[in-house]
Amino acid sequence: MHSFFIDTSVLISTIKEDDATHECERFIKRVKNGHFKGFISPYVAGEMLHSILNSEEIKPNQKNEYLYDVLDLIISSDADWYMPQNNDLCLFSQLRKVDNRVEDGDILHATCAKTLNIPLVTIDGKLLRSQGLKKMGLEILRPGNTI
Repeated sequence: MHSFFIDTSVLISTIKEDDATHECERFIKRVKNGHFKGFISPYVAGEMLHSILNSEEIKPNQKNEYLYDVLDLIISSDADWYMPQNNDLCLFSQLRKVDNRVEDGDILHATCAKTLNIPLVTIDGKLLRSQGLKKMGLEILRPGNTI
């Protein structure tokens, strides 16, 4: 069975419709059905909650509903939790140096994927275009390219 680390952007796209929603939903469905093994970290969950709480696009009276949707998605995704250990954070520093355009949260996801030795699945353009991370041996895929 193929394993993948799931970036926050993939999960958010299943809740907030965009151009990638269909491919993200298909990917998450394959994780739920056991065709793929998915991994997320507490950083992914934190980013999702943070994006909702700080979104200006979501009305304050709708934020609770979105928060419940996120928690339901995280639980129902059937993804395994992975938490990098102290020694893994040395890798974070190495990855941080190879591409300063990528946000720290995404470097944390890349660290998890690299530590687990599995591809990172994302729709984030900066991650997908990062030649530095790819040169470090990180495989970065769109959800539609996992099939």
